[in-house]
Amino acid sequence: MTQSSSQPFGAGQPRYHALAQTLIDDITSGRYAVGSLLPTEHELCAQFGVSRHTVREAIRRLADLGLVKRQPGVGTRVRAMKSASRYVHSSTGSGDLFQYVRDVKLVVLQQIDVIADQYLAELLECQPGQAWMKVAGERRVTGEDQAIALSEVFIMWPYRDVLKGVSAPDLPLYAMIEQRYGVVVTEVRQQISAVPIDEESAKVLGVEPGTAGLRVIRKYLNAAGNIMEVAVNLHPGDRFSHSMTLRLESDQAPGRGA
Repeated sequence: MTQSSSQPFGAGQPRYHALAQTLIDDITSGRYAVGSLLPTEHELCAQFGVSRHTVREAIRRLADLGLVKRQPGVGTRVRAMKSASRYVHSSTGSGDLFQYVRDVKLVVLQQIDVIADQYLAELLECQPGQAWMKVAGERRVTGEDQAIALSEVFIMWPYRDVLKGVSAPDLPLYAMIEQRYGVVVTEVRQQISAVPIDEESAKVLGVEPGTAGLRVIRKYLNAAGNIMEVAVNLHPGDRFSHSMTLRLESDQAPGRGA
């Protein structure tokens, strides 16, 4: 395993993600066999020039994928060479939304015009009767055939042509809207809730109806506070998890706030 000296390790992406991907590649290639131990935290820090926090975040990602298991007093042992079709979204900031789209591709199956009824109006925070573009499809981890989620994306009517001629976008849809129409997303609201998976969705996802699922709703707003896009993703609970790191300001001592 070698590193290029032309740029810092992990340039262009979170360093913990770069380290995790490197270790995943080493495990799947057989460099670290099932049952063997990964290098220690100290060794990984020295090898890649990263902090212990970065190493721990990377190892946590591998553990979430079921590839390794931490054993106190022993080390981190490799459990499997390959994880099931499952995605772990680790977030430290809005830039990590790009990483999600790099890892998980949207396969567009349908594009239709819709008129918001009462239910959609509540979801989209608009008046009933307003027109939107609806994009439906599946999300798949790169290299995997099994869908990890079903997606419905609602795009504000003035931006309805953003996917014209595109069936497999390589950028987030909100980024494509920014590029094509010269607008900027300034706020992203995210809501994650537990839901049972309905019969129709269960057939597509290959699970039993009523299986526990996670519904992830993201709303993208511009500087004027208007919603430009709403993305609704339905994941089987065993194929997606979300971890978030929150860092306190230096003047916020433990015990302050609630």
